[in-house]
Amino acid sequence: MSKKGRRHSGRTRHAYAVTISPREGWGNALEVGGVVQSVSVPPAGVAGLDATPEGGEPRPGPGGGYWGLMLPQGCPRRALLLGLGGGTVAALLARRCPRCEILGVEHSEDVLVVARQSLSLDSVPRLAVVREDAFAWVAAQGTSQAASFDLVCLDLFEAGRLAPGALATAFLRQVAALLTPGGTLSVNLMVTARTPDQLARLRRVFTITRELRLRGNLVVHAVVPAVGR
Repeated sequence: MSKKGRRHSGRTRHAYAVTISPREGWGNALEVGGVVQSVSVPPAGVAGLDATPEGGEPRPGPGGGYWGLMLPQGCPRRALLLGLGGGTVAALLARRCPRCEILGVEHSEDVLVVARQSLSLDSVPRLAVVREDAFAWVAAQGTSQAASFDLVCLDLFEAGRLAPGALATAFLRQVAALLTPGGTLSVNLMVTARTPDQLARLRRVFTITRELRLRGNLVVHAVVPAVGR
């Protein structure tokens, strides 16, 4: 698919302001509704950048953010990012795993425009971008993308709120069908009173292999149980 992607009118979304603000010391932050969603990835060697080699443990990303924790221990051959945002995870993954093919799905045209202007989204190697609602895109795949991805990153936040239905069993089963055997799902959650219930929802479909907490973020890595495939 091309960098331009394609359009789809899926779920009703709120129209939040998409803005850029400077990060102290380096780079920019992309904010949606006043909440930081993505940050620019600085050159290699800048303090705080996840420079973990292939096979290493996930580490925080630029500025100590959660983005680097979304990466698995090894390097996937093909990755799907549901909620591409400004491309922070994509940039970190491309740097750490230079042979990985990445497909990013993002519903907001405003986010993509700002990311291309201020976060160098189009310079991320081997990244194809689809402008579409993630729920609609996943539902439409059927068997065409079955077991195609070694990594699926689920980061469906907007203005600090998890998109309704992101942890629904039916949707998670559709996502599970896109993973190769042994593939990893990584999910970004916010730590709230609802976190135990959210983890229980994930466990209906996946086996959780690790929980990585960084301040208010909880990044969960999970796999599909062998009997569930």
